[in-house]
Amino acid sequence: MTKRTATTLLIQTLRRSWSLDFPILSYNQTITGNLMEPTALAFLGAGLGAGLVALGAGLGIGKLAGPAMEGSARQPEAAGDIRTSMIIAAALIEGVALFGLVICIILATK
Repeated sequence: MTKRTATTLLIQTLRRSWSLDFPILSYNQTITGNLMEPTALAFLGAGLGAGLVALGAGLGIGKLAGPAMEGSARQPEAAGDIRTSMIIAAALIEGVALFGLVICIILATK
């Protein structure tokens, strides 16, 4: 049994047992080998990209804010300078995240 036949059988079994209809995966597309439309792939890539951008920005700001808070707790007289540099770095991280989200939106609308 080939991979294509196994996939077709699996889709038919799922449709019969759960009465599901897959708008992206139709029977004819499975036979010809086209599993997803290019538009669906663009939306999938945009969604995954937006999620990764948000995750990266959150992790970046978290890694920035933790040591900044520790530093200002250890040296309260330097808290102003630490806060200023932390805000500048957080703005740069958010700028990169916004740039990534704009790219994801452009990818989804093409």
